[in-house]
Amino acid sequence: MTMNKNKKDLISLFLSKTLIFIVVVLMVSTFKGIFWDENSLIGVTSVVLMLVLLQMDLTIHPIENLFNLVVLNLALGLSAFIVTHNIWLGLILNFLVMLFIGYFFSYELKKPVNMMIGLHYMLMVVSPITISQLPLRFLSLIAGAFMIMAVQLLSNKNKLVKSRKKILDSISDTILLKIDFLKKGNDLTKLNATLSESINILKSAIFDSGKSKSHITEFGKNTIDILSCLEKINIILDNINNEDTDFDLEFLDDVCNVVKDIKDEKVYIDIINLEKRYKKCDLNLYDISSNINIYDFINSIKNLNFEMENYSKVTNKQKDIRNELLIPQEFKSINVQKRLINLNSTRIAYGIRLGLVVSLTFFVVDFFNINFGEWSVYTVFALSQPHSEYTVTKSGKRIIGTIIGAVIMAVLFNIVTDSGLRTIMLIAAGYLMSYASDYRDLVIFVTISSIASAAIYVVNPNFIIINRIVFVIIGMIISLIANKLVLPRKLSDEEQNLNNIQRQSTEKMIKEVLFDEGSKNESVIGLLYLVPSLVDLRIDYLKQNGLKMSRNFIEKNKILMTDLYQIYLLQKNDVDYKKALCLLNEKALHSTSMDVFEARIQEAMKSTNNIKEMILFTKVSIMLRDINSMKYDENIKSDLYQFLTIFS
Repeated sequence: MTMNKNKKDLISLFLSKTLIFIVVVLMVSTFKGIFWDENSLIGVTSVVLMLVLLQMDLTIHPIENLFNLVVLNLALGLSAFIVTHNIWLGLILNFLVMLFIGYFFSYELKKPVNMMIGLHYMLMVVSPITISQLPLRFLSLIAGAFMIMAVQLLSNKNKLVKSRKKILDSISDTILLKIDFLKKGNDLTKLNATLSESINILKSAIFDSGKSKSHITEFGKNTIDILSCLEKINIILDNINNEDTDFDLEFLDDVCNVVKDIKDEKVYIDIINLEKRYKKCDLNLYDISSNINIYDFINSIKNLNFEMENYSKVTNKQKDIRNELLIPQEFKSINVQKRLINLNSTRIAYGIRLGLVVSLTFFVVDFFNINFGEWSVYTVFALSQPHSEYTVTKSGKRIIGTIIGAVIMAVLFNIVTDSGLRTIMLIAAGYLMSYASDYRDLVIFVTISSIASAAIYVVNPNFIIINRIVFVIIGMIISLIANKLVLPRKLSDEEQNLNNIQRQSTEKMIKEVLFDEGSKNESVIGLLYLVPSLVDLRIDYLKQNGLKMSRNFIEKNKILMTDLYQIYLLQKNDVDYKKALCLLNEKALHSTSMDVFEARIQEAMKSTNNIKEMILFTKVSIMLRDINSMKYDENIKSDLYQFLTIFS
């Protein structure tokens, strides 16, 4: 069975890669036919950018984003033209352009796109055109922007609407399987990893497609609300699994039935039987903590019942939303950028380093008219990375991949001298490149393609092959020196920064939910709830670069954020909880620290006879202890908003 599945996966991979390659070749060929040979590389980079940018949803504001793409393309094209005609202006412009690309497109909570945009620019720089060819170059760049947006509209339009049902069903199915595993005593490690991945993917989709610059859409908000309830149910199951007491099988059956109801999109989930259990637990008012999972489950269902009614009705359209959904000024683009522009920012440090090495290397190559010197420029660009460790790792893979690729070319091109057969090899290398997952393997095919392109009509390719190796080594040495001397940043800085981001997001979430007596800002609360998963995805990306970071802190923060979000929904949907939260606000106002606040909550718990107040006080007391266990250091500050770069 497994063998058949693997065979099907391989066939599916082959068909998808082949289809994409054929489509790319056809699109590039069409582009070349319209805009001539001198702009064929613009077609290549535009198609690749089109594929890379599919990870981002540009369809929320298509006209504005199309305008931005056109302006960016024209600015890069004009700069490249000036660079190739004035070596001194080129030194300045290359630095500024690379600084901009390195800063603006590198440090997302998603995979960065700086490498592809930088390559898009550099290919224009090393493919000089005359002033008479400039209008057609501009037209090709405008066409590239329209092509990118056209594919965005085909693939990403209503992206969240299309994916929500599928991902929520997947989460529900995994939770149902988890309940079955709990009953049988099976290991939950793989299931928990699958659940975490699905939840992260949906939160990322909400962050990308469920909001605009000014507000979260009603569809995005509804998705967040339902997801938070499912996530809370999953947390409850983990709590049950971690307890020493025997499982309440009846309770697990109730959870199972509710999850099935969610999957079936029931408008109202019947909780009469659970309410009876809820009343029974009221008799033990001062031992709420022993029944907290039951109370949390019931409250999650209450929150669900408010949201499931709107599940099939809400839309993802951008329109005027109530004021409380507006994103405040501190999240707006100009204020985000003000916080980011300082030398402590990894993005700024990387942009400066990238700008220096690329502009100076290109200046030397251009000034001395060094044949094949652009290979050094490409190398310093590829190896200059935000973090020192990744530059070192990537340098090793670059030189090994280059040598292997060069040896392959030395054998093949010394045997095969026919230009037609060599062209077929070039095309084959381009196709096989799409299967490479490791950077070393990618470099092998890049080396083969680069040497093949330069040596198709050359009888003796050895001089070109040697030059390839030499200039890659030169570029690698320049990158490693700059990596050591020019504003170096390490992955340990990133780990500390990511943890501080989580601490600050928690602090702000507590302020928004527990301490703010006024109307709650739904957009801010929704965004903060998403942050731990976005950081989790960022760690997944950085693990490829060598980051070794424990996820314990993230998992704690996810639980904390989910609990805070559930409290926010409760006070929004239940008048009694709203009153209890107002009482908490009063306690907070007269507290000078978290410890004092917790002491006041403990006093309030002894004097109340209100079950909802007791539940809320108990939950907040547990949260405060969890926050203290995170060891938040007020002296170590990091800017939460630098990671919310979607608003920039």
